[in-house]
Amino acid sequence: MLDSTISYETPEGIQIQLPIAGPLVRSLAWIIDLLIRGVIYILAAIALSYLGEVGQGIMLIGLFFSEWLYPTIFEAVKGGTPGKMLMGLYVTMDDGTALTWQASLTRNLLRVVDFFPFFYITGLICVLCNAQFKRLGDLVAGSLVVYKEEDKQFNSVDVTHTPRALPFPFSAGEQRTLLHFQDRQQDISKGRQVELANILEPVINCKDQAAVDLLNEYAAWVRGADK
Repeated sequence: MLDSTISYETPEGIQIQLPIAGPLVRSLAWIIDLLIRGVIYILAAIALSYLGEVGQGIMLIGLFFSEWLYPTIFEAVKGGTPGKMLMGLYVTMDDGTALTWQASLTRNLLRVVDFFPFFYITGLICVLCNAQFKRLGDLVAGSLVVYKEEDKQFNSVDVTHTPRALPFPFSAGEQRTLLHFQDRQQDISKGRQVELANILEPVINCKDQAAVDLLNEYAAWVRGADK
């Protein structure tokens, strides 16, 4: 499948694995999105045909905006287009955090360059020439297309802590770090758990085992909120 995996360490010292999607599965996702847009275009053309030339003008304007807004909005809001989500993929920043609006706009504006000279040849060559399978838009935007982690990985954890609501909004990346901290405690010594938790002492106002327990309570709350 020409897939790969990269790992990076968060500021809290937790190793996170990101399984990168290869060109084949990304191509399948693109085909699904193309079919979805095709159906929408056909239905819109039928509906607007009754308006004559006005309908044709509206259709052309709609085609222009949908080609740019469809992937940009879906990736910025949902992390991926319907095609990507059906294939179990999502787009993230290089450090594993949620894709920003700016990055989503950048990577999709550069699709026109990836398309040259025809049928995404430039994009395919670029994908095959780097280990992280990035097309030109990904290289400029600092984004990755990765496999979405299965919920069963989280559900398999024996959560015994009472959920505690976050004291203030956490970013998607920070929430993901909390979950990874809890999921990997079986592989981390008690001393290392305390060491990692104590990094956040200025934020959570406690330390040592109490800090570990509090982070687990926050993680339990995040896990429940995602269901």
